[in-house]
Amino acid sequence: MNRVCLVGRLTKDPTCEYVNTSSGSVARSRFTIAVDRNFSSANQDGNRTADFISVVAWRKQAENLAKFQKKGNQIALDGRLQVDNYTGKDGNQVWSTYVVADSIQFLDRKGDAPTNMNFSDSNDLTPSDFSSSSNEGASGASVWDAGSNIEIDPDELPFY
Repeated sequence: MNRVCLVGRLTKDPTCEYVNTSSGSVARSRFTIAVDRNFSSANQDGNRTADFISVVAWRKQAENLAKFQKKGNQIALDGRLQVDNYTGKDGNQVWSTYVVADSIQFLDRKGDAPTNMNFSDSNDLTPSDFSSSSNEGASGASVWDAGSNIEIDPDELPFY
């Protein structure tokens, strides 16, 4: 069984991009969460340690994450671990390990975050529901402007 359950804080504001597949454009968000280690000893400086875990969310979850969450917000996610490999430009084999989120729950209290809701792919939000003025980053570009479209193999997409 391949199941991962994590609770952590977003390390930066999540963004959403659209990737082209043979079945159309699909929303994707790649982000990192910091998960505290649960043990009593601290590192040599006396500070707690955390693991930084890469996560990928697809479709409505990716859109909702970009709309409602920001750096430092706490989320819980349930998903699966995925390991991919490819040949790098230097000819060496490169391995990447990340979590593919099946469901994401926003954990911050109502006063701490824009919302406290559980989102999955069943929500009916679309990119047009997001105004570019409220989602502009430091570069001034909308989170929906991912530059050139990325081609992705449909076999790499998680289907439910």
